[in-house]
Amino acid sequence: MKTNGSGIPRGGLWLGTLLTFAAFASGAFSCSSGDDTTGGAGNGTGASGGAGATGGAGGHAVACIPGLQSIALTPADSTVTLDGGPATPIAFTATGTLGDSSTVTIPATSLAWSATRPDATPPGTIVDGVLTPYPSAGGIVTVTAEDGCAVSGSTTVHFVLDVTIGQPSDPLAWDGLPVTDAASPLVVYPSDKTRFPRNIYRTLFQWRSQGYTEFRLVYTGDNSTVTVYTDGVHGLCAAANPAAGCWEVDELAWEQIAGSNAGGTVSWVVDGLDTSTDPPTVRRSEPIELGFSLQNVEGAIFYWSTTSAGIRRGRISQQNPEDYIVAKPVGTSYPDGETVKCVACHTVSRDGRYMAAPVQSTNTDSLWILEVTPDPPPTPLVEQIPNTKGHGFGTISPDNANVVVAYGGDMWMVDRATGAFIEDLPLGALAGTQPDWRPDGTELVFATGGNDSPGNAALALIPYTNGAWGAPSILLPPPNNKTNIFPMFSPAGDWIAFSQGKGGHGDNTAQLWVTSHDGATSVELVNANRVTSNQMTTGQYENSLPTWAPPGDYDWIAFNTKRAYGVVLPQGLQQIWVAAIDLDKAANGEDPSYPAFRVPFQGLAENNHRAYWTLDIGAGGTGGGGGTGGQGGGPAPCSNILTLGEVCDPLETCCESGSYCDSADGGVTWVCTAPA
Repeated sequence: MKTNGSGIPRGGLWLGTLLTFAAFASGAFSCSSGDDTTGGAGNGTGASGGAGATGGAGGHAVACIPGLQSIALTPADSTVTLDGGPATPIAFTATGTLGDSSTVTIPATSLAWSATRPDATPPGTIVDGVLTPYPSAGGIVTVTAEDGCAVSGSTTVHFVLDVTIGQPSDPLAWDGLPVTDAASPLVVYPSDKTRFPRNIYRTLFQWRSQGYTEFRLVYTGDNSTVTVYTDGVHGLCAAANPAAGCWEVDELAWEQIAGSNAGGTVSWVVDGLDTSTDPPTVRRSEPIELGFSLQNVEGAIFYWSTTSAGIRRGRISQQNPEDYIVAKPVGTSYPDGETVKCVACHTVSRDGRYMAAPVQSTNTDSLWILEVTPDPPPTPLVEQIPNTKGHGFGTISPDNANVVVAYGGDMWMVDRATGAFIEDLPLGALAGTQPDWRPDGTELVFATGGNDSPGNAALALIPYTNGAWGAPSILLPPPNNKTNIFPMFSPAGDWIAFSQGKGGHGDNTAQLWVTSHDGATSVELVNANRVTSNQMTTGQYENSLPTWAPPGDYDWIAFNTKRAYGVVLPQGLQQIWVAAIDLDKAANGEDPSYPAFRVPFQGLAENNHRAYWTLDIGAGGTGGGGGTGGQGGGPAPCSNILTLGEVCDPLETCCESGSYCDSADGGVTWVCTAPA
């Protein structure tokens, strides 16, 4: 006879025991101590890496129930509407089916309970069968109850959030059926089909107002409807011509929109109230679709800011970047008296632990190898590598043992810890620049050329097997009168992102492409290149230097581009943008990209390039860090650093480290504010 860990027949029926469930609650029939589960509410990890809340049996031992075959929970597969306020707890009843097909109610304290959802949004907390919903997001939560011998039952609750933000001056004026015509508001930013990290810091929604002064924004998804009433006034959009309306979503509203629909999409429309008619006419924009990652997008972005003449570090979920190793407004200094004068053309190991970059300082003009530190600045490990200075490139091996250096068309390998020369790479008749090591360590991809933006360059591969370099081969020849440059392997190593254009600095023709590892399939990222301000354009913005984010449920490519930022910034300033990538589409020869969004932590006056995205070891990875800058945070060189609570100007001033210039009233007033 099959028994459980306590010697009790699993399929048997112990009628005497079933007469009272008090024995279960007291743990009289519990499994061995290795199978017991105890405790109250807590945090756990849900299915598929999602968020989870676990609750034990309120401090009771979880019983291994004799004869139990299955558990059914009621209410079963229910739908509950949330309004954003405190939510009514939901009590679940567990009914067990025994070996003789009879049923019995199981006390909640005899079971281990959990609440999970597949995304990173909190599912709420559950204790002794009572679920307290998370009030700020809709979505599907799975509730599971399990006895001490792993017999379980589950049900779902579909939470639908319906909230309204702001109040209209006259609610009755909005009762008319919306009309879509030439006089309706025009959405400018973000563009239709844009995909966002669910944890991105605030997005500034922008539209042409068509002369209206009252607006209703409606975000509708499977799990939520968020309605916003606003006058569209925001300090960053006040000077727009033609006139524009803007609304900056805060953390709570973003959770209601993106957290409710993580892994899915919402439809967004802008309604303008036309009071020139009697009764007023509600004029509706064309809808656009916005999507969100299922999980948070992790990592730090180290980007070259020519404004600070160095490298800044930002995070997708925070507004404030750090001056990580810079020359302006004050050069990074080290205890030995060395002061940085310029840093550029950097690379960072994929695990985020090491950096290689040409550094000009008071003592050197050479490639440095540095250790990435939680707080700035990084620690120099090597400050002199012969035959290197500015305008060179490097790549760090996946095991962090070696660095391949590229200068003047030559490539050679040095020891990462000491900078000691190891060997030249056997390039033959080829020149090489911009190398990137494949994540599995088996080869490099590089551009065939001798400077930092060569013309007529091909992409080439050189194998690295058992510590030995093989012969290089051409992966992707350049098209006529064009060049292939700045290659980088995807996190899985099966695709390579690169830029294709004429070559040289200021090449507005540069466009982002991906090619398969074997070079058989090459696809232009048309949506990422060309969709700007919610329109398909020619994409002549110098889209270049693509780098991949750490792996997630979407792939993401960061790049620099001169495109306009909605109604806030005109075309011309190089800034960092990010596009989601679906490589399954690339495998079919389709454009795998979605329209791009502007990275929010940049200052509006910053000129930025080479956003190198890696895993994050920094203090800011857990919510710390921060510096000057950010959306409306002002340019990097600030002579006067303001403190918390001081009135600030989003374009002209800087707030102290760890704070930023923010508005709580739609851009009317601005003060230095601590991060949320």
